[in-house]
Amino acid sequence: MTVTTLKKAETTRPAPKLTCTWVAVRGDDGRTRMEMRWVDQTPHAAPRAARHAA
Repeated sequence: MTVTTLKKAETTRPAPKLTCTWVAVRGDDGRTRMEMRWVDQTPHAAPRAARHAA
């Protein structure tokens, strides 16, 4: 009987780091409301400005 060790694949991506945060959402009526959404916070994701409306 031969034993073969499993090698970890180098091409696998790490699991995304999700953070729950407030996001502005525009409804069908044109009004904007805030909703809690899960957002990807991994380093490869583009950072969003916290004060984009200021």
